[in-house]
Amino acid sequence: MTTDYVGRFPSEDARQEYIRIYDRLLAEHWPPLTVTTDVPTSFGTTRVHRSGQECGVPLVLLPGSSGAPLMFRGLVHQLSAAHPVFAVEAIGEPGHHHHDKPVRDGRDLAAWLVEVLDGLGVARASLVGSSYGAWTAIHTAVHAPARVASISLLDPPGFEQVGVRFISWAMACSAFFGAPREMREWAARSLTNAALTEDWLMPLAPAMFAFRRVLPNPPVFSDEELLALSVPSLFLLGERSQMHDSALARQRLERMSSVTRVEVLPGTGHSMSLDDPEAVLARVLEFVGSLVRA
Repeated sequence: MTTDYVGRFPSEDARQEYIRIYDRLLAEHWPPLTVTTDVPTSFGTTRVHRSGQECGVPLVLLPGSSGAPLMFRGLVHQLSAAHPVFAVEAIGEPGHHHHDKPVRDGRDLAAWLVEVLDGLGVARASLVGSSYGAWTAIHTAVHAPARVASISLLDPPGFEQVGVRFISWAMACSAFFGAPREMREWAARSLTNAALTEDWLMPLAPAMFAFRRVLPNPPVFSDEELLALSVPSLFLLGERSQMHDSALARQRLERMSSVTRVEVLPGTGHSMSLDDPEAVLARVLEFVGSLVRA
């Protein structure tokens, strides 16, 4: 294992502290009767949490950068009521796994996710990705379209270089984790990040931020890459996204014949699954459901 190029906690004690807090929160906020599986892949063992229905096209939830499946806690119960749901602890992010092999690019992330689907015995799935997870979903749809029924993307990167605006926003948000509730509420409004009002997240944040993340930064998608999409796609963009100019991203996507649907969600930022979970849930369920009905 090349430890300089894989994600890891600073120590085993730090890893165990994260897992202790995370497992407690998952037990509190995830659907009952969830089944946990560790799937071996060439990049490292991946933990997956399965909930929901037994039949139907599965939904695979892919969290964003430095995130965990818990970021979907506002969606998972209703998604599980309608579909089989597999929530994935992404390789290279904080979690139970050991990251064994470097991830070089989006093609590697697609290869990793295909290995996870193989290990789960899932032939084809609808992918629901937030932020970096959406970037993974796009690459999986491009490089392994036979394994992807659809992609629902929550404010994906890849329309502007990740620059000062986003980094400054992320640093400002991190400064308020652990602050008093009233201060976090003010910051959440000012920064458009409802994660700051999620009390359950506060105990996990220090352990999460201790993780050393080593994954490629998403470059800007070329038109050729976007036109290579051959599966149904839903792009949800935050009106107040700190990742990109959503109006310009929408205009670009609407010119792409390969893109099925694009919508800018009013009042939401980059963390839209927490900013307005009801709006995200309604659109994902309607989009996936329309494909099943068709």
